[in-house]
Amino acid sequence: MIKAEKKKTPILLPDVVEPVHYRLEFKIDLDNFTFHGKEDVSITIKGPSSRITLHAVDLEIKKAWLTADGQVIEARKITGDRKKETVTFDFGKEIKGVANLNIEFEGKLNDKMHGFYRTSYNLNGVKRYGAATQFEATDARRAFPCWDEPARKAEFTVSLVVPEHLTALSNMPVVGEEMVGSGFKRVTYETTPIMSTYLLAFVIADLESIESRDRNGVPVRVWTTPGKKEQGRFSLDCALHTLPYFSEWFGIPYALPKLDMVSLPDFAAGAMENWGLITYRETAMLVDPVNSAVTAKQRVAEVVDHELAHQWFGNLVTMQWWDDLWLNEGFASYMGPKAVDRQFPDWNVWTQYVADDFLIALHKDSLKNTHPVEVPVKNPYEISELFDAITYRKGSVVNRMIEHYLGEEDFRRGLNAYLNRHSYNNAKTEDLWQALEEVSGKPVRAIMASYTKQPGYPVVLVKSEKRGDEQVLSLEQKRFIVNGSKDKENLTWKIPVGVLTSNSGDPIFKYMESQRMDFPLGAGADGWVKLNPSQSGFYRVLYSPDLLSKLIGAVESGELGTVDRLGFLDDVFALSRAGYMKTSQALSVLSAYRNETDFSVWTAISKNLRYLSILLTEEPWKDAFNIFARELFRHIAHSKGWDKSPGDSHLDVMLRSLALRN
Repeated sequence: MIKAEKKKTPILLPDVVEPVHYRLEFKIDLDNFTFHGKEDVSITIKGPSSRITLHAVDLEIKKAWLTADGQVIEARKITGDRKKETVTFDFGKEIKGVANLNIEFEGKLNDKMHGFYRTSYNLNGVKRYGAATQFEATDARRAFPCWDEPARKAEFTVSLVVPEHLTALSNMPVVGEEMVGSGFKRVTYETTPIMSTYLLAFVIADLESIESRDRNGVPVRVWTTPGKKEQGRFSLDCALHTLPYFSEWFGIPYALPKLDMVSLPDFAAGAMENWGLITYRETAMLVDPVNSAVTAKQRVAEVVDHELAHQWFGNLVTMQWWDDLWLNEGFASYMGPKAVDRQFPDWNVWTQYVADDFLIALHKDSLKNTHPVEVPVKNPYEISELFDAITYRKGSVVNRMIEHYLGEEDFRRGLNAYLNRHSYNNAKTEDLWQALEEVSGKPVRAIMASYTKQPGYPVVLVKSEKRGDEQVLSLEQKRFIVNGSKDKENLTWKIPVGVLTSNSGDPIFKYMESQRMDFPLGAGADGWVKLNPSQSGFYRVLYSPDLLSKLIGAVESGELGTVDRLGFLDDVFALSRAGYMKTSQALSVLSAYRNETDFSVWTAISKNLRYLSILLTEEPWKDAFNIFARELFRHIAHSKGWDKSPGDSHLDVMLRSLALRN
C-alpha cells in the first residue's frame, strides 16, 4: 500500500498582489562590484490592502512608491525580514485594482556564484571582470525585489547599462542600444513571455560568438570568453540538431525568437536552463578538438540536450512549487538522452543510460534513508537538498518506465496534451499523469503515485511452476533495502511487469497491483525467462535457482541483449549484498560474462569487483579473488590491446582504457 504523507505548508507570499509585468533597469559598476536598479512593476491588487510584501535579500532599498488611479503614493515604511527574505512596503492607505509599484535599490555583485555575481577571466594576460546571474532556485530576490516563486509568473522587460566595450545578453533579443555617456551604453531587450523569476538571466562580459540557424530558422549563438569560440563548435552543432528535434517530438515549436548559450569560467552548476540564455560551466560546453577526451565530448552533448529539454519542461510549463522539482529535472534527464541517441546512434546511449542513470538510481534508492521523488518543501533552504540522484535519476527512469509501458506513441501524445494544456503556466505531478492516462486508458496515476510518493522500490521474487499444460510464473514483491533490513511499513508498488522469454519476440506486460500475482506464459514456455526486459521497470528481480541457471545459459550463449545482461548482472550483485543470495552465486554468474564485449557491461563488472575487493581486504582468499578478477578481464584486455586502432569507435576507446586499468 501507499502510505500517506503529511503535507507541510510552504512559506508563500500573500496572494493579494499579483505581478503582471516587470520593467527592470540595472546599471553595472564593475570597478566597485555593485549595481543600481530601477524597477517598475505592473501589478493587480486583488483585495483592499495598504501593504505589499515581496522577496528581497542583500539589497538596499532606496525608495518605493505606488502609482494608482493617477495618484503617486510613497511608501511610509519599508521593513525587511532577513529570515523570510522579504521586504514589506506600507503605503498608509488601502488600495485595490491595477497599479504600478516602483522601487529603486542597490546591491553588490557577490563572489558566491548565485544571485547577481561577478565573474572573472583572463584577457591578454590581464584579469578582467564581468557579471552573470544564477537565480534558481530562489536567488532572483538577490538581484531585484520580486515575487520569487515559480507560480508567480510575469513578463519582463530588461535594460542593462554596462561598460560600452562589453557584450550584454539577456533572455530576449536586443531591441535598442544607445550610448549614455561616461563610457556606458544602455541595452534594451524585447519583452519576455510570461515566465518564472528563476528563469530570468543576464550576462555581461568580454565575449565572442559563433552562430547559425536551426532548420526552423531559429538563430542559435554560442558565446565564450575571447579565444575559445571554436571550442563551442560542437555545442552549436548539438543545439542545431536538438532544438528542432524537440520541437518536432513534442509537437510544439520552441517558444522564443533566439537561443544563446554562454560558457562562464565561474559557474557553480553544470548548466542552467534560463529561457533563451542557457549558461554553462566551461567544461560542460566547450570541446577542444585536439585535447578533449571522447568522454568530455559525450558529456557536453548530454548537458546541452538536457538544458534544451528544459526549454519545454520547466520553462514553457513550470512546476507549481518546488515539491515537483522532479517534473523539471526528471523529464530533462530522460528527454536529453533521446536527443543524444538520435544524433549519435553509435554511442549506444541507452545502454550507457542504464549503466549510469538507471543503476545509480537503483543503488541510491535502495538505502534505508532514501526519500520520495515528490518531497514537501516548506522553505527555500530545503530546496537545494532536492537536487540529488533521486530527483534527477529516479525521476528520469520512472518516466522511461511509463513510456515503455504505454508505448512511445501514447507517451508522446500525452506529453503533447500536457504541454499544450499548461503552456506559459504551472502544473503539478498529477496533471501530467492525468494527461498520460487520458490518451492511453491505462492506470498511470496509480502506478506513478506508488513510485513518486513513497521511497524506495520493490524486488520481485519469481519462480516457475507447471499447471496442467501451462507454465505459470508466481510473483511476489517486497521493498528492496540494500542492507538486508526489513521494511516495517510493508510498502507495495503498482508495477508494470514485463516478461521476455526465449520463445517470444516482444515483451509481454501485466499490471501487478498487489503483493502477489500469477503471470501465465502458456504451453511450451520452458526456456529462459527474463523479467524487466530492457530494464524498463524500476525494480529488481530475484529468480528461483532453476530460472537463474537458464538465464546464465542465455548470457553465455549471447541470446540475452546487452541491456538485459547489464541489468541481470547488477541485480545479482545487489541481491547478494542484501543477503538474498550468496556472493559465491554472484561470482558464478559473473563467470558467464568472460566473452562480454560491451563497454557499459564491463563498467558494471568493474564496479562490482571493486566493491568486493574492498570487502575482502582482510580475508585470506583475497589473492584468489584478485586472480579471478584478472582472468576475467584478460580476454577483453588482449582483444583491445594497448594501442588505438584507426577503426576504433568512441566506445572502443573507453573500453580499452577500462580494460587496461583493471
